[in-house]
Amino acid sequence: MKEDWFKAIFCLVVAVVLCTQIVAASPDADQMEALGEYAATIAMDELGFDYGSPDVVVLTDAGRVLVDGQTTEKIISGITKVSGLQNSDNTLFQINRAEWNDLWFYFYDKDTGKGLYLVPKESFFNMSAAAVESLSPEDAFSTVSLVTGDIYQMLEDTDAGNATQKALGGNAFSLVSLSNGWAYGAPYDLMYAASLHNHFCPGVSSGYILVKYVEENLPLTDGTSYTVISNPTWCKEDLYPTLWDMTPGKGGVASSVVFTDEDEEYLTNEYGIRPAGIFVLWDRKANNGTGLALGFQFDESEWTGPSWGQKVYQTADMVQNLDHPEDYVKVMKEFTVDSGMLSELKDPLNNPYEVIGMMQ
Repeated sequence: MKEDWFKAIFCLVVAVVLCTQIVAASPDADQMEALGEYAATIAMDELGFDYGSPDVVVLTDAGRVLVDGQTTEKIISGITKVSGLQNSDNTLFQINRAEWNDLWFYFYDKDTGKGLYLVPKESFFNMSAAAVESLSPEDAFSTVSLVTGDIYQMLEDTDAGNATQKALGGNAFSLVSLSNGWAYGAPYDLMYAASLHNHFCPGVSSGYILVKYVEENLPLTDGTSYTVISNPTWCKEDLYPTLWDMTPGKGGVASSVVFTDEDEEYLTNEYGIRPAGIFVLWDRKANNGTGLALGFQFDESEWTGPSWGQKVYQTADMVQNLDHPEDYVKVMKEFTVDSGMLSELKDPLNNPYEVIGMMQ
């Protein structure tokens, strides 16, 4: 009996020791903040920018991903504490990633066109607080890559562009497109949407241009709201949740399951522009509304540069042309909507363009 008692005590002591080791090895908030401070310290040294510089942006998935089951939002505090870069100044954006993805940082200076990509060492998160405090910033990272990030510089020197693609790996398109979109004038709300989308592309820009076109030509008044019939769908769909608060759970965006590629081709040939969806301004007091079937024209000029440059180049071009929606958007049809038509438009088993008489 006494032997069993000693065994039980021994097992309990071992369990406590193991749990203590596990807890000690888990990164805490101070450790996360220190990592953000180290990233900012290296970036300020490598890129040569001053505290709070408006010409530098930092992109990171900190706050979105988990490390050893721990949240990473405290890293943002460390970055801002040292560099002065922050979301409220349009100089820090958290890029959407699944929580199991790797953690990374990308600092970009639009004056020089240089970017710095950092990936922390896995071993950093197993260090004690004392070891972290005595660590030199460079020793916290497995990757510290200085790259050419400006799309025009990359296209002018394709060797540098290829080197950037290699250094950034699977994050290349996301980071180069987002940083260039920001550098060439994307406003905060567009950057916010692109960050949720996790990259910047002509499809994201088209959604923003469509949203602003509708807001100008069908302005909301008291008692009105928007409904979007999104067919055909592309990256533009991610602008409606971010700018208009239209989520799948709350509704507002509908899509037909019977609308086909052949239907899209027919409409494009018939109206001379690619359809981009149907937008309804609904007046719940009057129980009627106004609808616009809109088309969107992308740049169709032949691309002769490297494949990695096309979408980033087009994005930079569109961002610099946001004040001219007429270059992209065309009204294919304007019509009056009653409650019966609105229900038909939202029915996924209907072709919405048949409902409004644009197709037979």
